Amino acid sequence: MKTYLTVGLAAFLIACSHEDTVEDAYRRGAELEAASRHKKVARTFEEFAASPTYSQSRDMWRGAALQQYNPRRSRVVILLREQRGRLYINDQIAMDFPVCSGRVGGHETPRGSFRISEKKREHRSSRYGSFVNASNVIVKGDAKSWQKAPKGTHFKGTLMPYWMRFNGGIGMHVGSVYRSGASHGCVRVPPEACSILFDKLAVGSTVIVK
Repeated sequence: MKTYLTVGLAAFLIACSHEDTVEDAYRRGAELEAASRHKKVARTFEEFAASPTYSQSRDMWRGAALQQYNPRRSRVVILLREQRGRLYINDQIAMDFPVCSGRVGGHETPRGSFRISEKKREHRSSRYGSFVNASNVIVKGDAKSWQKAPKGTHFKGTLMPYWMRFNGGIGMHVGSVYRSGASHGCVRVPPEACSILFDKLAVGSTVIVK
């Protein structure tokens, strides 16, 4: 049985100064990741996870179990210390991928066992984003919805594609994936891995954060 490692995943940068840049960055990230699928190295999951650079790697591992589909027996495990995620289907490891969880100092991603309660292919944050003008140009970035909007602007939430809510306002979604916690509590996932999770999981699928 062959397993594969997708090498050289592009970092997806969602922070930007103009809304169009978000869409452009998303497309570029998806295109680069699609190209990286042709660079595969046969390797077992055990070898991949035992690598000394495992927790710092942006590589994504995919196994034969990824060809299966069984949302009722699929689960995701988020490893906060390693900043990695693992998808299991029918109790078999199907995919291992980099993540970026909540940052230290009040935005840590809570540990525990949860279930996906909502899925949206296109979603925007209701809390964090930017103030934009009538032309959709960002006037003030890194804004919160409860802050007073500058004159002539309105709040626009950050784009969070492939949204999968699992704990109140916390979910998994496409976003900037650094190799340490940096989000407001959500679990950011690279585009290719997140689209696979979205297709393989359903409302009710288990998400374990530890």
